[in-house]
Amino acid sequence: MTFLSVLMVINYSLVLIYGLFLSAGIAGGWQTQRQRNTIIALCPTLLLVQALGAIFFGVDMVQRIYPVIVHLPLVLILIFVLKKTVGIAVVSVLTAYLCCQFPNWAKMAIDYLTASPVVAEIGYMVVIVPCFYLLNRFMVKAAHRAMTFTNNSLLLFGSLPLFYYLFDYVTTVYFKSAYHSIAALQDFLPTAVCVFYIVFLSAYHAQEEKWTQANLQNTLLRLELKQSAIGLENMRQTARRAAVYQHDMRHHMLAIKGFLETGENAHAMDYVQKITSNLEKIAIARYCENSLVNLLCSSFRSRAEELNIDLTIKAKVSPKAVIPDTELCSLLSNGLENALQAVEGLAPPHNWVNFYCEEKLNKLLIEIKNPYQGELVIKDGLPWTEREGHGYGCRSIRTIAEHHRGLCTMDAENGVFTLRVVLPFSRQPGREND
Repeated sequence: MTFLSVLMVINYSLVLIYGLFLSAGIAGGWQTQRQRNTIIALCPTLLLVQALGAIFFGVDMVQRIYPVIVHLPLVLILIFVLKKTVGIAVVSVLTAYLCCQFPNWAKMAIDYLTASPVVAEIGYMVVIVPCFYLLNRFMVKAAHRAMTFTNNSLLLFGSLPLFYYLFDYVTTVYFKSAYHSIAALQDFLPTAVCVFYIVFLSAYHAQEEKWTQANLQNTLLRLELKQSAIGLENMRQTARRAAVYQHDMRHHMLAIKGFLETGENAHAMDYVQKITSNLEKIAIARYCENSLVNLLCSSFRSRAEELNIDLTIKAKVSPKAVIPDTELCSLLSNGLENALQAVEGLAPPHNWVNFYCEEKLNKLLIEIKNPYQGELVIKDGLPWTEREGHGYGCRSIRTIAEHHRGLCTMDAENGVFTLRVVLPFSRQPGREND
């Protein structure tokens, strides 16, 4: 056996491993050690089958029956061992076959430049490993996500590899002589098909990731607005209870007067303490003309006092808000909630939060400032955190601002985090001259 023959056998083995592992990866990979071992054991098994076929029937016959002795067993392994669907298994093998074209380009280019088959085979051996790494790193996940997105996407992305598979076997194996003289048909079309497919897959995957992220944020925002509506109704019930207590105050005074007239001073004092306690729980302070802002400020002021946090409030908002109450509630609640959490446990003089909310120049201006501990990284305009379940409040604030064509900025400087939101008034009667 010549040195060139040895190199060809080695490369034949490498491309088989290349195709097997790409097929398994595109199909979704393995879940157990047994499945992984089966794929590994399939490599020498298929090589042995091909070697025996070449000995008894010749290399040309092995090429003709290659789909039956290699591709079909691989599809069956993906279906029955890796538990993939028939469609996923078939399209994965066809896509991996298409990807085998890439190291072939390098081999053909080197052969053309050097006119040396030995150098071309060595170049193929060198190129196939980084080629597999790049495809596995950037294409495999995109291909799997694209094919499994919907049943229609499986048909869409599987049709092109199937077309290439049939075209390649027709032009290079079964009817080689009929197309041998049409170089452009043999080389240019497969190359264009492969490049287009890989680029399109990557672009589709990037767009699908953006769509998924936007849909997730939209879902989270809807859930948060629903929760804000519930919280808003609870605060309004508290305000109604306060109104009832104020209405009933005359009756409470008469009861206290009766206790005092009968000399039951202890009962009178106990009654006063109960009334005072109840009033403190439901008291709604008035900061501005907007009842929702008053409710939120009163609620967070009470919470700040419980946490020993100095909350400074300056609000000047008209009765009708710029945006729906549920969205305003979500925006302010998330901003104040994040601020209180950031300073909770900090010692004076760092346990403070400044809240500013005012209408000026036909815009609602919101600013929340608070100190923070440690390092705060702003990434893509949002505070970045690795903690699971955190960071959605800031995304929600920005989403609401963008939905109403407003501005939202978040900055961390000199140990102070600042949230600023600017919401323009919608063009409604009575708003133009506010």
